[in-house]
Amino acid sequence: MTQPNEHSQWDDALQDWLDGELNDADSAAFEAHLTGCGLCQRNLPEFEELDEALIEAAPQLQLDAAFDQNLFAQIDAIDEGKRLEARRRLEQEWQQQMQSLRRNWRRTLAFVIPGVIGGIVLAMALVSWLDSSGITSNLVAQGAAELGGRSIDYLRLGITAVVGAAFGMLVAPWLARLAD
Repeated sequence: MTQPNEHSQWDDALQDWLDGELNDADSAAFEAHLTGCGLCQRNLPEFEELDEALIEAAPQLQLDAAFDQNLFAQIDAIDEGKRLEARRRLEQEWQQQMQSLRRNWRRTLAFVIPGVIGGIVLAMALVSWLDSSGITSNLVAQGAAELGGRSIDYLRLGITAVVGAAFGMLVAPWLARLAD
């Protein structure tokens, strides 16, 4: 026979077995233990009496017909309140993000436009310097020969615009970082 302090797991199993809470394997293991354990056999009638006494002492609960309706109405009210609160929070976050976007957009425009203009000015200066060295003239002449002789001025303007826009896009973020 086992010692009483080692037997506490079987006392718990006895109550669970009486309540029908053991799975098949644990139930079979307990029933095998019960057949050979005098202590569990003596405790079994006491536990059964205790269960019967508790069932008799506990009042029978009866729910009225409107219980389900009241419960679901309370659940719906709680959920609706949570939904409204979540929607309010999301709308507030959206408004804050839109304000931030507007501020950033204005600041970006304030620096991109001067940056692009500055880039075009730098590009014109670069193209003028390259013209004096003959590099641009060779590129424009070569491109004009492929496209037709009438497009020299358009090619020069296109090169200036592309190089200027590239410089501008490089200068604008730098100006924005300086402003921060």
